[in-house]
Amino acid sequence: MFAIITNGLRTAGKHPKLVLLIWAWYGLLALIPTLPAWAWWNTALGTSPEAAIVLKRFGIGVASDLIRRDGVSGLGVLMAGTVAVAIVALVSSAFMFGGILEVLETDDDRRSFMHRFYRGGGHFFWRFFRLAIVAGVCLFLATGVVSAAIVGMASPLTNPEWEPAGYLVGIGNILALVIVGALFLLALDYARIRVARDDSRSMFKAYFAALGFVLRHLPTTYGVAIPIVAMLAVLMVCYLAYETITPAASTWGAIATLFLIHQAVVLGRVFLRVSLVGAERHVDLVKRPIQVPAPAAAFVPAASVATSPAEEPTLSADSAAPTAAEVQPLDPRLA
Repeated sequence: MFAIITNGLRTAGKHPKLVLLIWAWYGLLALIPTLPAWAWWNTALGTSPEAAIVLKRFGIGVASDLIRRDGVSGLGVLMAGTVAVAIVALVSSAFMFGGILEVLETDDDRRSFMHRFYRGGGHFFWRFFRLAIVAGVCLFLATGVVSAAIVGMASPLTNPEWEPAGYLVGIGNILALVIVGALFLLALDYARIRVARDDSRSMFKAYFAALGFVLRHLPTTYGVAIPIVAMLAVLMVCYLAYETITPAASTWGAIATLFLIHQAVVLGRVFLRVSLVGAERHVDLVKRPIQVPAPAAAFVPAASVATSPAEEPTLSADSAAPTAAEVQPLDPRLA
């Protein structure tokens, strides 16, 4: 297990161009909600005498100006941009995954990195997008069933007089949803890897075959994903701790430092994502090796087989050719 995770991290380390390209793409996506929100809030704060307060501490008056001004909600502008980013990220993830797999599969290809990346992204885009839709529908149905089942089983155990019971049921529900959600998301990754290897065309068949693969190798698939996700969690906790213990960014230097640290965290997230794909690809290669059929024996017609002189038939005296007198005609009229 450790060797597979190390292999995934090494794979991401050998492809820095891939990590930087994905980081740059998601950086451009972040500009979609950032630019409208910046324009709106800059207009709102530019006329506020208390705008400088937010550089040092939270101000309720400034917050009210940011939330609504002239009948327009600034948070609404931000949320609309965020939804747009989520949609674009969902669609582009299919393209990105295809590019990642193509780059990892063609290390020995002499063509340029960008050529291979966009070739894989374009080749698998529609199939990977359909896989995402199939996985999303299955995830929605499964989480709904699991949540309803947990609530139904826990309702008799809930004691109104014991307050922690409701919290425990809620925590159990969240844990179950996380485990089930991880199952279907892992199946999506392995389905895309399967399609890229086998060039499958049936997305339903590929996804449910990958779901069965994850269930059959549950310790391996979860054992590879959990440590990488744990690394990501540690990275996020360190970032939140930095924001908590450091003073507010009240100068341009502090703002630039915070921006650089944030981008380093985003770059680390992309690195770990590529590492996870590399590790999952390694698991698929090990657990589902390609069966190469043995070469069939060449068919040689019997008439073309040359016999050696020792094997050539010989005629003995007893087996000499019959004479004309010994030949009995089949038809008496020919005698």
